[in-house]
Amino acid sequence: MKQRDIDLEKLREQFRSFLRTKMYRNTQERFRVLERAAELDRHFTADELYVHMNTNGDKISRATVYSTLDLLTRCNILVKHRFQGDSATYELSARKPNHDHLICRDCGHVIEFQEGALLTLQDEIARRYGMRAVSHSLQIFASCMYGDDCRFRRQNEYSTTISQP
Repeated sequence: MKQRDIDLEKLREQFRSFLRTKMYRNTQERFRVLERAAELDRHFTADELYVHMNTNGDKISRATVYSTLDLLTRCNILVKHRFQGDSATYELSARKPNHDHLICRDCGHVIEFQEGALLTLQDEIARRYGMRAVSHSLQIFASCMYGDDCRFRRQNEYSTTISQP
């Protein structure tokens, strides 16, 4: 598992501060969920993280994983997405800031991309209405032009691509 450019100690301190401010208990299990989530260099579901933790020797309840993911989302360490279906997926905010998603409706493949024109557009729209843009979230749902011959479906494994303008 990769931890590209992630300052885990900084994330721990951010979480510690959030827990203290909101008067939540500071438990080892919560910090273990943070550490294991930071190991995953992809989008993941709560159940995938739960299985990952328990197969790697962490004995933790599913309820603890779900509640901790909610706390990590509330303190902006994780971002929660609902691409399609009922399962939410998560990703570490610090790993790939300011990016958007193109999702294949047929096979579920997710392509992450960054487009400078979108940042310009968000700022322009916010100014038009007397506001200052802080962030945005864009999900484009599409169908692979190859239908049943979808190259992502054929790969039969999860992968993401980041495109830079």
